[in-house]
Amino acid sequence: MRQITITAPAGTAEKIAEIAFSSGIAQIAVSERRVLEANGSASVKDCVELDVSTPVAKIFLDRLTSQPFFSRAEYSVAVRQPRALISRDALSDLTVPLVEPTIDVFEELWQFSQVTYGFVGRILIGGLLLAYGLADFKLLFMIAGLLFIPLLPLMLSGGFGLWTKQWRLAIQGLISLVVALLLLVGAGVIVGLMTSPPVRYSEFNSLLTGLLVSIAVGVAAGLATADDVGRREMIGLAATAQVAIVPTWLGLCLMLGFPLEASPLSRPFWGLVVNVVAIVIASLTTYALIRIKGSALTFYGNDL
Repeated sequence: MRQITITAPAGTAEKIAEIAFSSGIAQIAVSERRVLEANGSASVKDCVELDVSTPVAKIFLDRLTSQPFFSRAEYSVAVRQPRALISRDALSDLTVPLVEPTIDVFEELWQFSQVTYGFVGRILIGGLLLAYGLADFKLLFMIAGLLFIPLLPLMLSGGFGLWTKQWRLAIQGLISLVVALLLLVGAGVIVGLMTSPPVRYSEFNSLLTGLLVSIAVGVAAGLATADDVGRREMIGLAATAQVAIVPTWLGLCLMLGFPLEASPLSRPFWGLVVNVVAIVIASLTTYALIRIKGSALTFYGNDL
């Protein structure tokens, strides 16, 4: 369910209403809103509000933001997800959770892809817990560490950005993923300096197994990010397990030595590459199949 509030130039409420009605919305609320700006100017704008189901919100917002008259300079759109709505619509229709508006998915992925001190702290703390678990093969510490490491949205940003042609999002996701992997290597090095050999963890999936699991994770994650009731946390854990273990294990082994007799980087390294690529491509394909539209984001241009 979505509550949508649009602040638009005076006299444009009728245009918005036409788009709303053609999207299957029965009614909207229109009022005037006085807007004050920092430069001292004041103006009166149209305020349009509507309460709709999630898929109807997607249809409406995709159409609105694709219009040639729509621009961020003149229009503002706030999208909220309420706990409950009471309206004339049938409850079975109102509570349909799939598919979320393209803008919702886009801005959520941008939030997760920002490299902040919070991002660095979560990755590093999770990496330390994971590294300790890998060093002594303590499963609970490994799981605890993986729960702290948000790698899945970074890979989804790549798939979403490539499909919608939002190149800056795809690049930002890649940069954040590289930063995260380097932090995990660093966490492994730190734990390696405080523990003694050998590294007890040496179990890595075959390339085929990793590929199949990563494809499944990418599809499930793509669906979950576009679904109001998608359980993203557990899917994120599965994705992180496919990717985060290798760089953390590498950092440990740089300090404590490699436990494998064969080339220590061959299977884990290529497994990491295959898993990341598979998740990105699987999520891209999923976004295409559920009709996420890049045209709904063209108003952003290059100014992100």
